[in-house]
Amino acid sequence: MKPWYSRPVFFVRDTPAALAFYVERLGFRVDWNHEEDGRAFVCQVQREGFELILAQDSGKAGHGRVFISIDAEQARALEADIEKRKLPVRETHWGMPVIEILDVDDNELFFSPPA
Repeated sequence: MKPWYSRPVFFVRDTPAALAFYVERLGFRVDWNHEEDGRAFVCQVQREGFELILAQDSGKAGHGRVFISIDAEQARALEADIEKRKLPVRETHWGMPVIEILDVDDNELFFSPPA
């Protein structure tokens, strides 16, 4: 049986602003982009095989959270990238160490390196 395929959806207040953050600040690339009235409305970005849909909905913006498990090599690369891009992060704990990055709408990306 084929495994399930899933992608999280983060709701955002302004899709073009969120898209710019993910591409310019976090190093994601755009997979697809649906525009309405000539501006991004729903799109998908990806990095390192992680795919994320950004959908404009002001009433639901900022309530997303996703855990991304990474190995030791990926953790070192992520830490170097965070330093290079001067990203604001917070190290926290969710039963395991977690590196937290907030997007422009306060959706949470939790990177879980090996303990």
